[in-house]
Amino acid sequence: MKSFIYALLLAIALVAISVTNVSAQIAPDNRMNFRAGSTGSILVGANSTDSKVGPSFGGSLGYGLGYGTTLYVESGYGWTNFQSVDGLKLVSIPVLAGVTYNFGSLLNSSIVQPYIGAAGGVFNYMLQKDGNTVSVSGNEQKTTSFGVEGIAGVSFKINDDVALDLRGNFDHAFSKRDNGNSLESQEWNNAGIGGGISYNVSF
Repeated sequence: MKSFIYALLLAIALVAISVTNVSAQIAPDNRMNFRAGSTGSILVGANSTDSKVGPSFGGSLGYGLGYGTTLYVESGYGWTNFQSVDGLKLVSIPVLAGVTYNFGSLLNSSIVQPYIGAAGGVFNYMLQKDGNTVSVSGNEQKTTSFGVEGIAGVSFKINDDVALDLRGNFDHAFSKRDNGNSLESQEWNNAGIGGGISYNVSF
């Protein structure tokens, strides 16, 4: 499954690169945009050997600055599962702010709009078993760590206000400290792919 996710993320990145010869959240110039979406995600890297795919649900609010650039904030709720222990999962609640760039104008297309983006903020992690936060030696296994996210995708405009998109993301949360909480002493990488629907509004 991990190799499948890697392949899909690579495919999205290659599409974005190939169509621009150089790709969520896209808002028209001087307009607000609301996006809701879901993703299948999995841990990758050093802490991923026991990881299984889990769902993530979230939303974002963006504002179009012009020239294909959108500022946005987003949050969500999701988790990855563990193969070896039933009911054990790593819950993630990101709170991020970032920017995307839409390459649609370079294609002379108002329908198909590849984009790339980057964001930074905090990732709240909790290790839970059957819905309860796990404690080790009296320390709850939860942490809030600074992290970054990269996204690439393609948005398909349905009409002037509604669009669908396919998006891949890669998240990295940095280690914080080690005070008996194993989550804080480790760095976490997460890869995902999913889709969403967005709606543009004017004020």
